Amino acid sequence: MKKLVLFDLDGTLVNAGGAGRTALKKAMKELYGTDPEFDHSLISGRTDLDNFSIVYSLIKKGKKPTAAEMKKMKAKYLELLPVEVHAAVRCKRYDLIPGVEKFLKLLSKDKDVILGLGTGNLEEGAKIKLAPSKLGEYFSVGGYGEDGHTREEMLQAAVKRAEKKFKTKIAPEDVYVIGDTHRDVCAAKNCGFHSAVLTNGFGDAQKIQRAAAELETKDFTDITTFCVWLGIKTDPKGVKRGSYIMPASAIEHVFFSRTGIDEDRLKMLRIKKYSDLESGTIM
Repeated sequence: MKKLVLFDLDGTLVNAGGAGRTALKKAMKELYGTDPEFDHSLISGRTDLDNFSIVYSLIKKGKKPTAAEMKKMKAKYLELLPVEVHAAVRCKRYDLIPGVEKFLKLLSKDKDVILGLGTGNLEEGAKIKLAPSKLGEYFSVGGYGEDGHTREEMLQAAVKRAEKKFKTKIAPEDVYVIGDTHRDVCAAKNCGFHSAVLTNGFGDAQKIQRAAAELETKDFTDITTFCVWLGIKTDPKGVKRGSYIMPASAIEHVFFSRTGIDEDRLKMLRIKKYSDLESGTIM
C-alpha cells in the first residue's frame, strides 16, 4: 500500500527569506501604484490565488479581482519572484529547514512512499523557490496554489495527480500532510488526512496548538519520530512526550506533556473536520 507524504514549502522545506511576500508587494506596487501593508500572518498558509485576492481587496477597498486582474497579478509576481529569491540567497536569508534533506533522502529510498508537494505556491513559483535548495528533485507530484483558493482543494489535487501518475488508489488514511501553520493542519483534517506541523516555521503558536496536529515538533532533526508517525519504523523505546501523538492509540489521553491532560485539545485532536464544530472554526 502506497503512502503519499505531502510537504508544504515555505517554513517546511525552506525559508526563502520573505522572497514571496516581497515579490507580492512589489507586484502590487507596480500594477496598482500602491504598496499594500499587511501582516505576514494574513497570507501565511494560504494559496497564492487566495493571497492575490486578499491583497487586491485591501488595495481596492473590498473589491474582488476579475479573472483578467488575477492573470496580471500572477504574471507580475512570477516575473519578480526569481529576483527576490536570488537576493535572499545572496544576502544569506535563504535556508533549508534543519534535517529536511536527510529526511527526504530517507523517504525517497522507500518504494512504498510517494513524495509530493502540498503547497499554496503557484507551481512555477514553487520551482523558483526550491531551485537554490535542489530539493525539487525529490518530488514527483504536487498540489499547487493555482489548484484553488483553499488548501483543501490543493491537497485533493495532489492526491489525484499521485493516483494518476502511479496508477493506484490512495485512501485518505494513507495521506500524510506536513506543514508549518494551523491552516495546513485544518486542511489536512478537513480532507481526512494525517497531519504534522513544524513549530519553527511561519505559523501562529497558539493556533498551531489549538489545531492539534498528530505530530508537533520544531523541525526534522528527529527523523525517528516522523518515521514512527508515518508507520515506516517502530521505536521500542517509545517517543518523547510533548512532541508526538500516535493516532488512535492508548496515549491519546496524555496530550502534549507541557499542558497535561487538556480535554479541549483532546477533542480537537479527535475531530475529523472543523466544520463539525458548532463554531465551524478552530479559534
